[in-house]
Amino acid sequence: MLNLNYEPEVVVEDITALTYEEWKRYRTQGIGGSDAAAVCGISPWTTARDLYEEKVHKKITEENDDGWVAKEIGRRLEELVVQIFMKRTDTSPYAVRKMFRHPLFPFMIGNCDYFVMIDGKIFIIECKTSFGYQMNGWEGGNIPPHYVIQGRHYMSVANVDGVIFLCLHGNNEDSLIIRRLERDLVQEEALIKQEAYFWETNVLSKRPPKYTEKADLVLKSIQGRYDVQEGKQIILPASYAENISDYLKLKEQKSALSLQIKQIEEQMKLAYAPVQEAMAGAETAIIETGDRRYQAGYTRKVSTSIYKDSLEALQMMHPDIYKEYARTNVSHSFYIKEKKAG
Repeated sequence: MLNLNYEPEVVVEDITALTYEEWKRYRTQGIGGSDAAAVCGISPWTTARDLYEEKVHKKITEENDDGWVAKEIGRRLEELVVQIFMKRTDTSPYAVRKMFRHPLFPFMIGNCDYFVMIDGKIFIIECKTSFGYQMNGWEGGNIPPHYVIQGRHYMSVANVDGVIFLCLHGNNEDSLIIRRLERDLVQEEALIKQEAYFWETNVLSKRPPKYTEKADLVLKSIQGRYDVQEGKQIILPASYAENISDYLKLKEQKSALSLQIKQIEEQMKLAYAPVQEAMAGAETAIIETGDRRYQAGYTRKVSTSIYKDSLEALQMMHPDIYKEYARTNVSHSFYIKEKKAG
């Protein structure tokens, strides 16, 4: 059973006074709340291997992709989210800008910006922002699993009773979602064991963890660790031939399925062609038969683009404008193909 007779240690009195470089250095000294989901292999954004690289080799991924906008929106809206919560619940959250460390498990660190007292219990307040395409995890009273892990980590570090998640997903106060997560010592103990294993077996022993995450996240991680060295060629061990063989077999299966899909699509088009002809240009048509009612029609889509020849004309006639708005990016697409012997 966990020992709950402790006060969190204060590592940094005021994290807002840290420079970015100082913050990065502190971040590598333990597992933070936003790291916990990666340790468990369920982070939507990073892998355990990326976390290992950060803690061991001090390689912190810079926010230089499209995701930095969403993160910055979240930071700027944090105070507003808390104000809406105060108005709706008539509570008085208070800010704490400290970085804490678990005194019994010193590899666990965390900074929690707000706390609130409710019914004699102390809760951490975690502010999130989201958009329509990210709302699935919040539906039905749920909390996204990676945030649950983050919340349990913070509860353990700060030794409090729970976490209240605030998620703003619109431009009015009615769009604020409030979720309450109570402390669960069984779940917490399991999380501590997993974090301890990662810290001791991987970080301290400098043994990188194996990839267990989804393929896209794994590939993003690998590509982020290596820059393509154009013109360089290496010889890989024959043991990798099995991976190549599996890939090529799956590629053949995909081609066969793609052919089936094309054939089915052709049959679908032949099936609806008489309906389209009978509509004679009408936008919609209704077909009723017995207890069934169908509707056929056209969906209007409007898009704006610049054709290639127009871009070439723009480059020639207005090179300054073209240079200001045109962007050239160099990317590398990975491929595998079978080469015939000889």
